[in-house]
Amino acid sequence: MEIREIPLTDIGAGGAAALFDAHAERAKALIATALNSHPLLPTAAAIADRLSRRWLERQENPYLDDIRHVALKLGRPGAYFLNIVYEWACSTSAAPDPAGAGARLIRVLDWGLTGIGRHVVIARHDTAVGPFYNATWPGYAGVLTAMAPDRFAAAINQAPRQTILGPRWIDEVLGRLRLLRQEGTIPAAHLLRRVFEEARHYDAALAMLADERHELAMPALFTVSGTTADESCVIEAIGRERRVHRAEPAHGFTIGVANDWLSPDLAGVPRRHAVEWSATLSPRENNRVRRGAVCALQKGRFRGIADLAAPVLNSHTVMVASANAATGEMMVEALDPVPGAGPLPRVVARRELTHAAAGA
Repeated sequence: MEIREIPLTDIGAGGAAALFDAHAERAKALIATALNSHPLLPTAAAIADRLSRRWLERQENPYLDDIRHVALKLGRPGAYFLNIVYEWACSTSAAPDPAGAGARLIRVLDWGLTGIGRHVVIARHDTAVGPFYNATWPGYAGVLTAMAPDRFAAAINQAPRQTILGPRWIDEVLGRLRLLRQEGTIPAAHLLRRVFEEARHYDAALAMLADERHELAMPALFTVSGTTADESCVIEAIGRERRVHRAEPAHGFTIGVANDWLSPDLAGVPRRHAVEWSATLSPRENNRVRRGAVCALQKGRFRGIADLAAPVLNSHTVMVASANAATGEMMVEALDPVPGAGPLPRVVARRELTHAAAGA
């Protein structure tokens, strides 16, 4: 199977609106693919889109104009809803790069929207504090995985499910209804975009993400790596509460996270992801296995999917990435299911870049 090259698009200071305009047909195909991944999604999206737009307006969201632009150009429901949907899991680690300089971030992004991997792009953003490279989808306003050369790299994992009544799907629905009643909050992906636009270095990024004045709409786990071997951390965020876990010498400055808190006293049920590969494991053990596996990847050269095994690689995996802000290097692989090739997705597109080679 031919592996394409992931598009790299320099959008300057144009933001998500400029990225959409550069890949309008890809974005339209992405929305169609995402909404057709479940038979109820098209109907649900029509309702959820209106609710999501009103919620973003009430929050005076800083990226609302970007999302409005996308929604107008799409001409169908989905842009508002998919920009605040929070249905993905991940395994992420950061550690000193064994190749030499700096720290390396490794992240595996899982998302239950089948077929979206083929629409991955990399956007080069210009900001007052320097450029950054965002592994993303056209039409998406936030940042999930990115690298800012000579500053830091960062990624978001979905945090444990907050229990309300107990049953998973009831809690998920009630949690979103609760979100729509909130005031003065910001989605985690939008906060991370602000960090890449404003933070001049690793310490500034950590300070912004740990700032309890920013109330998150939904809990999240941030992993950040800097430009020196000892600059790596995981930030747990739930509402206004923050916990910072720094990589420690005793663990070789290696730190990782899946979809469970590192702090044992924080509330929530760990996300039991990739259950097809670990049906006998408890949610907490499932996360322990994934966290251990993604940290073990830091011991040597990382080749992407070629080095991954279940349950870190699973049927929902849509993107694999590594980034080193000290060297300005980033590798991104986009994954999709291949008919007749079994349950695990395959790489459909790939790109390796360095800051200098990308025309900076």
